Amino acid sequence: MGESISETLRTELNTAGQIALDRETREAGERRLALRPDARFTKGTLFKLGQILDADYLIYGSYDIHLPQGETQLKNAAIEVVAHSIELRKFRDGKSFTESGRLADLSKIEELLAFDYAGVLAPEAGYSDDRFTAPAKLIRLDAKESYIRGLLSPYPEQKLKWFQQATTLDPAYTPPEFELGKVFLERKEYKLALSSLGKIPAGDQLYAAVRFRMGLAAYEKGDYAQSAAFFTEVAGLVPLNEVFNNLGAAESRLDQPDAIQEFQKAFEGDRNDAVYLFNLGLAFYKAGKYEEAAGYLRRVLDREPGNRDAQSLLERSEQKLPFSAQSGRPLPGERLKLNFDETAFRVLKAMLQPSK
Repeated sequence: MGESISETLRTELNTAGQIALDRETREAGERRLALRPDARFTKGTLFKLGQILDADYLIYGSYDIHLPQGETQLKNAAIEVVAHSIELRKFRDGKSFTESGRLADLSKIEELLAFDYAGVLAPEAGYSDDRFTAPAKLIRLDAKESYIRGLLSPYPEQKLKWFQQATTLDPAYTPPEFELGKVFLERKEYKLALSSLGKIPAGDQLYAAVRFRMGLAAYEKGDYAQSAAFFTEVAGLVPLNEVFNNLGAAESRLDQPDAIQEFQKAFEGDRNDAVYLFNLGLAFYKAGKYEEAAGYLRRVLDREPGNRDAQSLLERSEQKLPFSAQSGRPLPGERLKLNFDETAFRVLKAMLQPSK
């Protein structure tokens, strides 16, 4: 129940223009403080957790469920959710809200809480509750339960079962479709990953992350043109180093000269990343620019002395052996970045935007 409320708040506040940290980031903070996720945290512990995550605002709360006298259907149980907040930068309590209703209407109750806090965090936006509680926004209780069970399960097979059940129960519910795509990607079932991820429409909050993973799936499937198209689209939405790197990798496999430019964009964002250095070394080597290639590959080996692929390419570069020349073992390929940190981009963009 708590995870469901948290997921809805995170999703809706992100959609409303806030930067709400994801579940993985929160869990990483809990691990740093050696906190059990199912424990009741004191306000002092919550304050420490928020500080570790470098958050400005923290929302927490509790819920109570009970069956009215004579009622036997759990879906008709009464639920009351009480949410509190802490303004971490100002060292003070923030607004508290209470929403209640039937358990069957949990999705609406969660959306109303999101509406409450969206209005606190951006009062100038003038949000109406209709934006949050429109019928298309409300999720079936059993579909949401299946999705949350999938998120919480530590077992890949169970995750797969729960996410598939959620999408069957509510085909318009996109988060479980996204998680299904991730599961298929991890299982190297790239066609299924593309099918699940491809069901998430443009305009969805997950769209950029979806297309990034579709780029990975297409690349691993060997469809480099489709992969390049996906990464090009993502680069226009969220110009992250990892996106430029992967676009360069797809273009390199297509023997397109623009690959070096994409690798250089990634490198300019992080000049110490061994993946970007390696890909630049490989790209220059393939282009017959042996001295430039050797320079980047030496920097890779400075950071990763045991990198046999970099060592092999460096030796070939120093000997000026053409990329097409046969060698004792297959030449190494480009390195992909698998993580997509859209939150980091949004934080940086917010920092760089002039204050009004």
